[in-house]
Amino acid sequence: MFGRKLRALGIGFVCLLLLVAFGSQKSSGAGSTKKGLKIVTSFYPVYSLVKEISGDRNEVWMVQSGAGIHDYEPSAKETAQIYDADVFVYHSQTLESWAGRLDPSLQDSKLRVIEASKGMELDKVAGLEDIEDTEGKDAKHLYDPHTWMDPLKIAEEGKIIAQELGDIDPENRSYYEANAQKLAKRCEALVDKYQPLFEKATQKTFVTQHTAFSYLAKRFGLKQLGIAGISPEQEPTARQLAEIQQFVKDYQVQTIFVEKHTSSKVADSIAKTTGAKVKVLDPLEADPENNKDFLENLEENMASLAKELQEWVKKKWRKKQQLD
Repeated sequence: MFGRKLRALGIGFVCLLLLVAFGSQKSSGAGSTKKGLKIVTSFYPVYSLVKEISGDRNEVWMVQSGAGIHDYEPSAKETAQIYDADVFVYHSQTLESWAGRLDPSLQDSKLRVIEASKGMELDKVAGLEDIEDTEGKDAKHLYDPHTWMDPLKIAEEGKIIAQELGDIDPENRSYYEANAQKLAKRCEALVDKYQPLFEKATQKTFVTQHTAFSYLAKRFGLKQLGIAGISPEQEPTARQLAEIQQFVKDYQVQTIFVEKHTSSKVADSIAKTTGAKVKVLDPLEADPENNKDFLENLEENMASLAKELQEWVKKKWRKKQQLD
C-alpha cells in the first residue's frame, strides 16, 4: 500500500516536471517560429516608439539601453546583430552619425534602414542659429536631436515610423497607422493637460544638466538654461559657469535638474554655491527600467518640472510675506 502511494507520488511529480518544462519552452519561444519582422533600434526613445507602432506584430529590441546615445558607437558584435535584422530604426544622423555608414549591400544583408526623424524640422542649438551647415561646422553639433521630449514631435515621429514600416510590411500598414493615430491622440492629450499648468507658472526658466529639454521648453513657452551643451559630456566654460551661478542667485532658482546616468559634479557645485537643491529630470536617453511606457515616463518628467516651477512661485510669495 505504501509502495503504491510512493509510485503514484513519483508519477505525479514527473508529470509536474513535464508541465513546467513545457510551460518554460512556451514562454521562451522554444519550438515556435517567431512571426513578423525582426527590428533592431538604436536606443530607448526609438525602441519605445517602434514598440508602440508595431504592437505584437514584430520582434523589437535595442542595441544601446544602459546609457545615453551621445558619442555611442556600436561594437562589431552589435553591428553584426544590426545587419542580421530585417529592419534597423534610428533617430537621426544628427545624433547617430554612425548609422549613416551602414551599408547592407556590402554585408550581403537584406536590412532596411529607417531614419525615424526623416523630414522633421530640427531646431538649431541655441547660439548656433546663424551658422550654416557649409561653414565647416559638423551638422551633428549644429542641430538639437532631442525631439522625443516634445509630445507632438513624438506623434510626428510615430507617423513617420508607421509609414516606413507600412512600406516594408504592406499587410500590416493599416495596423501601424492605427497605432500611430492612437499614439498621436495620447500625445495631444498630454499637451492639453500640461499647457495650463505651465502657463500659470510665473517662473519660466529652469536649469538642467545638459540642454536636452529645448523642445519641451519651446512647446510650453518655457526657457531652458543648460549647464552643459547638447551632450552631457560637454563641460561649461568658466564664463558660462559663472553666468549660470549668477542667474541662479539673481532669479532665486530653487532647483537644478540633473540626470540619472551622468556625473552631477558641476550641478552639485552650483547648488552648493547658490543654495539650490538638486533633483532628477530624466532626458530618457537610457532605458529607465520600469514598467511604464515612454509617454508615462515623459509625463513623470513634465509633472516634476511643473511642480518645481509652481513651488518657486509659492516660495517667493512666502518670502515676500515674511519681509512685509
